[in-house]
Amino acid sequence: MGAIFAVYPLIDLEVAGLFFNDQAAKFPASTTYEWNLVRQVANWIPFLLVAPALFALLRKIVFPGSKMLIAPSVVVFLIASFIIGPGLTSNLLLKENWGRPRPNHVHQFAGTADFQPWWRPSSECKRNCSFVSGEASQAFWVVAPASLAPPQVRATAMGAAVVFGAAVGTMRVIFGRHFISDIIFAGIITIAIVMGLYRLLLDPVRRNDARLEKAIERTSIALHRGTAALLAGAGTALAHAGGTLRHTGQHLHKRIACL
Repeated sequence: MGAIFAVYPLIDLEVAGLFFNDQAAKFPASTTYEWNLVRQVANWIPFLLVAPALFALLRKIVFPGSKMLIAPSVVVFLIASFIIGPGLTSNLLLKENWGRPRPNHVHQFAGTADFQPWWRPSSECKRNCSFVSGEASQAFWVVAPASLAPPQVRATAMGAAVVFGAAVGTMRVIFGRHFISDIIFAGIITIAIVMGLYRLLLDPVRRNDARLEKAIERTSIALHRGTAALLAGAGTALAHAGGTLRHTGQHLHKRIACL
């Protein structure tokens, strides 16, 4: 895919041009209430899917002695893949540093920036740029919970997850916010990260939930101790500050009384 879009980068412009209205000089779907409502609903789905794992981890941190409600390897897999994939790789590393302008920012679609192929980092865009699509990456991440489905329906679940990611990505193209290559690479990168972490954490040869839960428990206890020490230090500092203020106040009171 990288070679195809490198040799013929105009595919991005041709596909985006299908959804651009020359007379209105805009991408009409981007201002449609119904389309934007669908987008908002779709964006919430990955967060809802990762929420149970996050709750299980936070409960374990607050109550280190309790047994985790979800298998520790599953919890770490879901949270780590969400943070590393859509979070760090797509949104922080690529979008904030690649500098590719969005379709609605380039000259061909009534913008002021020059079109840049996916492989050429640029300074045309300063922040929250086009490559890769953060929302598509987030949507493709649902491959992670889909990979946990029972074996008899896993292929169907993962196929549906890829379709969901592609649908969200297509909306971003229709809105003029991303090129099609932004969507494709968001999917490839995110799914590769998900599958890598699946192999690392959930492969039967490597998986050890008891050891992982014990490590989380030790970390939680260390956090409790660190927090207690920090609060104790803050309390001591406040007490010392209070004593100093009281002494200063008494001294000022005596001086005022002498006047």
